[in-house]
Order: sequence, then structure tokens, then C-alpha cells
Amino acid sequence: MISVRKRLDKIEELWPNLTAFYFTDNAPATNNPIENYYSTSLKTHRKKQLEEPGIKEQIKLSALKRAGVFGRPQKSLLNAFFMFIPFLDTG
Repeated sequence: MISVRKRLDKIEELWPNLTAFYFTDNAPATNNPIENYYSTSLKTHRKKQLEEPGIKEQIKLSALKRAGVFGRPQKSLLNAFFMFIPFLDTG
């Protein structure tokens, strides 16, 4: 019953977004053509990036990259790999 309540609460929270097309002239009732396009053309992790939280995170990440916050890496991935060679068991 808790999962049903959580689902109903989520629907109630999203209700204005789920019914927005009623208040917009000439808006289609579904986005099925768009969803069908992305379901056949994108991998699952890419689709998640297009959800609202994913888009917001991508915008933040792009802004950080443009601001030069990340800079250039000090070591390459290959250098990081070589750090683990002494721990590999060769026998």
C-alpha cells in the first residue's frame, strides 16, 4: 500500500505538468511520436539525460566546463592504470 500511496503522491505532484496540454492551444495530447523516435534512436542512459533532472545536470556541467572549473587533467587514464600495476598478481 505504501508504494501505491507514493505513486499517487507523485501523480498529484506532477498533475499540472501532465495536464498542461489542455491549457495550450493546438497542443497534442501525447508525445508518442517523440518518445517513439527516442526509444529507437537512443540508449537508455542517454534517454535519462533528457529527463528534467538530467537536462538540468547537463546544463550545470556544460557551464562548469565553459568556466574552466575542471581544467586539464594532471594525469592521463594510462598513468592512473600504471599506478595499479604493482598490485596485480602476475602468477
